[in-house]
Parts: sequence; structure tokens; C-alpha cells
Amino acid sequence: MENIKNNFTSKKSLGQNFLHAPQVISAMVHAGEIFKENTVLEIGPGKGALTEKLLLTRVNIIAIEKDDRAILFLKEKFNKEIKSGKLKLIHGDILEFDEKKLGKYILIANIPYYITGEFMRKFLETENQPERIVIMLQKEVAKRIIDKKESILSISVKAYGSPKYLVTVPKKFFRPMPNVDSAVLVIDNISKKFFIDSKIDEKSFFEILKAGFAHKRKVLIRNLEEKIPKKTLEMIWGREGISKNIRAENVTLEMWKRIVGESFLS
Repeated sequence: MENIKNNFTSKKSLGQNFLHAPQVISAMVHAGEIFKENTVLEIGPGKGALTEKLLLTRVNIIAIEKDDRAILFLKEKFNKEIKSGKLKLIHGDILEFDEKKLGKYILIANIPYYITGEFMRKFLETENQPERIVIMLQKEVAKRIIDKKESILSISVKAYGSPKYLVTVPKKFFRPMPNVDSAVLVIDNISKKFFIDSKIDEKSFFEILKAGFAHKRKVLIRNLEEKIPKKTLEMIWGREGISKNIRAENVTLEMWKRIVGESFLS
């Protein structure tokens, strides 16, 4: 294994930066609220530091890794756990993985930051949502998700669950050291309750949401004219008492629910 380890350095093309911070790994495992009967889907195990900690909880782990060098390393490092069935190692791209085949699961991920948006959509919009997500993100993205100044990403996450900023992870804790600090975000209470209770179609909601953020310099009501008739918008704004100067970034999830819901009723 030493020879494999020596040849196993980070690949820039895969967005790899390996975490070297036992306290952060412990915090991620603890935040997962993992019990023995749980299944954990781990994304991007890399050199297996988080995998090792997860195995101590005696849960069943499905780990998905894209890097063929990491697969060789992990197969040797966790040979016993793989043989016993406690760890299932899959060589593949998480964006192509079929999560619908899983039962209930908790998702713990250390992904390349450039796939954050796609990754979130995949696991939040799916019919087989994880019970909880614990994910390492770029610090500024994690802050944007929990911020009161909204974005398409923050509203999307809040529509499906309750995001919580867990801990900042300084760039010095990674090898090689990236240009930015990271953070661990926890998304709990994941469900489609928001859409079911409000009787709003998911696809329609996101089409209107994207239209609202399409032109940042325009006020929201003008952006939405591309999707909703002007008369309908003026009626909604008047009924809901919304300022005509409000921009998309200042609109809460609850207000979006009323705008989208009213647009279908009108």
C-alpha cells in the first residue's frame, strides 16, 4: 500500500484537496447523527480518512469514488471491511449514480466544489432523498445558502430542508492547500413537504424562481413578466403588499410560495 500511497497525489482535474483535520472529520460524523442501523452514502472518500471514522460507528457504508488510483488505495486499505460487507466501494461518477436503488440513507460528502449546484439538485430533487446531508463546501457558498440575502441555490436548499452552518474549515487543513476556506454544511429535515403542502409543482416553482433571478439589475416584478402576465403580477403584489422595488435576493422562501401559488390561482 505504501507504493500506491506514494503515487497517489491530488488530481487538479478532479478538484481534489485532501482533508487533514481529525476534529473536522469527527464533527462531520457527529453531525450525521448516525446509528448502527443506518446506511451512509459517502461521496469522494479519497484516502479514506472520513471512511475510517465512519466505520467505527458500525454502519453500512457505500462509498463512491471517481479516481481509479483512490479505488486501488481504498481496496487495499479497507480490504477486511469490504470483504465483510460493511463497506461497499463503487468506482464511478456520483452525478451518474442511481440513488433510487437505495433504501433510507444519510449522505456525507466531500465533493469537488465545481459540481456543488448539480450535486444539490440531484439529491434534493430526487424521489429518494437522503434523510440528512453533511457536506463540505466552499465557505462563501455555505454562507450564501444560510444567508438572509437569497440566491437560487439558497432558496432551492431551503425549499427541501433546513440548512445549518456547522464549522469553518481553513484552507490550511487541506493538502494541497486550496485558494479558499471551506465549511461544513448540514441539511436536515429533508422532504418535499413544502411543495406538497403548498400544492405547487416543483418544475414550475423553479422555472419562476430562475426567471426572478435572471437579471440582477431589474426589480423582481419586471423579471417575472417573462413568465407571469403583468396584470397577474400587479394583482399579486397588491394583494400581498409587496413593494414594487423588491429584488429577488430580498424575497424569502415563504414569499416565493405566495407569489408562485397566487400566480396559478389567478
